[in-house]
Amino acid sequence: MNAQNLPYQLIVLEGYKGQIIAINPNDYSSKILVGDEVGTPDGIVFNPNDNLLYWTNMGVDDDALDGYIQHCTLDGKNKAFTVKVGDTHTPKQIQLDHRTNYLYWCDREGMKIERCHIETGKVEVLLETHGMYLDEDIKNRQCVGIALDIKNNRLFWTMKGPPKSGTGRLLCAPFDYRDKNAVINPAKINVVYDHLPEPIDLEIDYKNDYLYWSDRGAEPDGNSLNRLQLSTLSKKEVLIRGFDETIGFTVDVDHQLAFVADYTGHVYQADLQTKEKKIIFSSEGGGFTGLIKV
Repeated sequence: MNAQNLPYQLIVLEGYKGQIIAINPNDYSSKILVGDEVGTPDGIVFNPNDNLLYWTNMGVDDDALDGYIQHCTLDGKNKAFTVKVGDTHTPKQIQLDHRTNYLYWCDREGMKIERCHIETGKVEVLLETHGMYLDEDIKNRQCVGIALDIKNNRLFWTMKGPPKSGTGRLLCAPFDYRDKNAVINPAKINVVYDHLPEPIDLEIDYKNDYLYWSDRGAEPDGNSLNRLQLSTLSKKEVLIRGFDETIGFTVDVDHQLAFVADYTGHVYQADLQTKEKKIIFSSEGGGFTGLIKV
């Protein structure tokens, strides 16, 4: 499970301490890129078109309308707002359509799926979920993770439900990324899986036809990395267990590795073939959220 000469660095968000940290996956050395975030940074993405990192911040109070999105250069400098404070509620995982420079994210307490163009920062609502599952707990209406299946013109997202409730859902819907006025049609939403422990972030692996997601729910199937076959939306598999409040992750398909971050302050390296995992970075008293490779 020794990983050497990996051609990227890991970028992880420290939600408790308000930091953005770069980790070298070859020797596990690290450096703090941004150390003064107020609130809770949650999702992060890299834009190769402008070489900027973009990340969501849930704000200081989940019940207040104080979320926002910022960006900076890869060295942590030139930090600025993309979406100003209060234009989104509690933004979670974020993704990028690099062809159009549109950012997409889930707004948890806002109960929405949203997007904006990086040049304007104007928030567009693609779906409001506050009217779904009205006979259930309000947290079952809250969106968390998101994945853009651009090749198949659809969008995936998770609704995790209350902590450790076993009422999480993985959903998808058709979406025309070429249409500047596109929205998600509620009548065409498909529940791919329900009664999941507590699904969080998502990532697509086109090369091997997988959709991956993290789950921070109760064992035996929670606190895990999971996947299913993307083309058929079947063959669900609990791939690796034993994390602790799993949130962010990224998959290296070429080296058959996954890097997983949890909210108790650990970053793991996991072998997708042997299922072995090890802690490569820790933050005492901290908690990690979003994780990408750049």
